[in-house]
Amino acid sequence: MMKKILLILPLFLTVACGKSLSDEEQGQQMLHEARQAYSRRDYAAARDTILSLRQRFPMALAARREAILLLDSVELMDAQDDSLKAEFFRRKLEHDREELGNRD
Repeated sequence: MMKKILLILPLFLTVACGKSLSDEEQGQQMLHEARQAYSRRDYAAARDTILSLRQRFPMALAARREAILLLDSVELMDAQDDSLKAEFFRRKLEHDREELGNRD
């Protein structure tokens, strides 16, 4: 539901303001939304917004260029989170095995 709202927001702003925004301006708005999602660590929403920006505004070249860098950061942080979780659970498993071994 939230994703739909984020995708409709630029269109709503265009109609509400009574003027047409260029593809670049709309792309920059979506880029801003993606950055906000990234700062909230909502990597899935950031990724979805960037991919939507690329599909909806192919001529927003500056916004798309910046979105590529942001998407790289999203992917890096997403992978880092997975690695940290995996390392945490690996260590917990080792700890638990040692604790069970010491009880015998």
